[in-house]
Amino acid sequence: MRILLSAVLLLTAAGCAEVQPWAPWAWPQASWALPPGQLTLSNNRFDRVSVEAIVTPAADCAAVDPAAAATAFDLPFKGSRVIVAVPNADICWRRQVAGGPWTEWNRAFTGSGKFIDSQL
Repeated sequence: MRILLSAVLLLTAAGCAEVQPWAPWAWPQASWALPPGQLTLSNNRFDRVSVEAIVTPAADCAAVDPAAAATAFDLPFKGSRVIVAVPNADICWRRQVAGGPWTEWNRAFTGSGKFIDSQL
């Protein structure tokens, strides 16, 4: 009898609770915003290496606008650098071969808010 009475009281209390809409279009717009992603580059291979990185929404790193602001930095042996991307943007990066040409672009898919660790 106590179990039946407890169940009735529980259902009555649940019936008085405010029902939240379940439809996605009824959710607040802030829940749709993606968090910024980030790339952590680490150098455990070279004495010192020059790196260039660009945060871009472009689909192809090779098609990045040359006039876009790139971040250039040197990364010492056992050094790391964190690059934060804006939401919906990926990070393209490349390194310079010891005093020579730049390598091809590498892409870190951070557009969905992922945190990526990468080794040079």
